[in-house]
Amino acid sequence: MKIIYVCERPYNTYRTLLHAANSDNEMDLVLTNNIEGMEAMCEELRKSGLFGKVYFFNELKHKTFFHPLKMKNNFSIRKFADIKRVAVLAFRLIGGFVDYIKSQRKARHIKLPDGLDFDKYDEIHITDCNSIMNFYLYYKKYDNLIYVEHAKNALSETYPNITYLISLLTKLRLVYGIRGSYRRIRAIEVNKTEGLHPDTKNKEIREIPLESLVDALSTEQKNFIYQIYAKSFKFDFPSDSIIDLFLTTSNLGPVELNMFVHVCKEVIKNHMYDADYIVIKPHPNDRVDYSELSDIYSNVVLLPSSFSAEMFLLSSTLKVRNFIVYESSSTGAFIPAEKCVLIDAEFIDKCRESFPTT
Repeated sequence: MKIIYVCERPYNTYRTLLHAANSDNEMDLVLTNNIEGMEAMCEELRKSGLFGKVYFFNELKHKTFFHPLKMKNNFSIRKFADIKRVAVLAFRLIGGFVDYIKSQRKARHIKLPDGLDFDKYDEIHITDCNSIMNFYLYYKKYDNLIYVEHAKNALSETYPNITYLISLLTKLRLVYGIRGSYRRIRAIEVNKTEGLHPDTKNKEIREIPLESLVDALSTEQKNFIYQIYAKSFKFDFPSDSIIDLFLTTSNLGPVELNMFVHVCKEVIKNHMYDADYIVIKPHPNDRVDYSELSDIYSNVVLLPSSFSAEMFLLSSTLKVRNFIVYESSSTGAFIPAEKCVLIDAEFIDKCRESFPTT
């Protein structure tokens, strides 16, 4: 079978590499800049031999209007000053939806990378995100699309009620689908079938647990994939290094951007100060500049948001001691860490209290 994978998120790319390591299928790959920095992997993936062809699509950007909806507190009004903030968010939500509609139209006229012809593939695996590439494939009415969740168990999440409106608009064929509801999607690949959203009903569901893909790899295969990431993102940890890993979040609610950096400092002070290496990996939606941390701590390693943190589990020489996270689909993967620390609302409130206001 000839398959092409369109990878637009870090987890999606990591999962595809695990597939490719033990697949008998003929596989090609498309990376896009849906998340900034994905192009860093192109060269090493082309040299890896895992794929026949590796393409990069520098797609048009469009606004996302779902992200503000994920934090219910974003729209709560507790004092008069909140009215302005909620009004701005509502305006952005409407503007994002208008841009969403316009992007569907723009996608009809994109220029694909040289040599890329979707017609020659038996299956086209796409990421469950609203992207220009997805809009293009929907518009071209391909009926061999396999929908792959963008994060572990993402299609089992609880979504805001307003997204059901988008599902209705999809059924009315006014917009393209979300969560696999588009009528031409042949199948949906998930980590687990438990708690799947109703939009996946009547679709073929392919349950392929991430752990099973990892367990199928030999030690040599794991180290091979690890080296692809190490060379692509230019990091090199000495053997037997102890690392503490913090995954940032973009969901702290309405706070100053510097607050995100302050949270990192507090996490380092409380949980990571004596590690060989302090690794900070931003959430894909986190646009904060954390570079000042490198000036303060000599052992801080800042990784881009396009990096998949689960990859560290493939190394036979690294030891993840502390795994610190606010919220992430990666949490369950890091059970091998000595200590998993969940940053809760109480910790964030303490950070707010200690945050310098001048």
